[in-house]
Amino acid sequence: MSQEAKKSRKAIHTYKFEDQSVNLNGYVAICSLTGNEKRFYHSYLANMIEKKYNNNFAAFEADYVSREGRGQIRAADQVGELRAQIERAVARVATLQAKLVAAEG
Repeated sequence: MSQEAKKSRKAIHTYKFEDQSVNLNGYVAICSLTGNEKRFYHSYLANMIEKKYNNNFAAFEADYVSREGRGQIRAADQVGELRAQIERAVARVATLQAKLVAAEG
């Protein structure tokens, strides 16, 4: 019996991007905002890098934000929008009270 090494059965899905070639089989992306890991199917990930990150893998690794991270950004934006809405309402009430005082007086 010979001592031959077994061949790896793990598939190799190498994609060539603008800056480098990467095997995306089993690749785990890390959200730059939350730090959470996210797994993608290799062809979906390759297409996303081509479309959203201008075919630049380094830009993807540096800037990837997951849906969870985008939800946090949206929640922060909503808080700011609500505060602005409240400030406008308070200012409107103040002007209406001034008009009321002028009409009574």
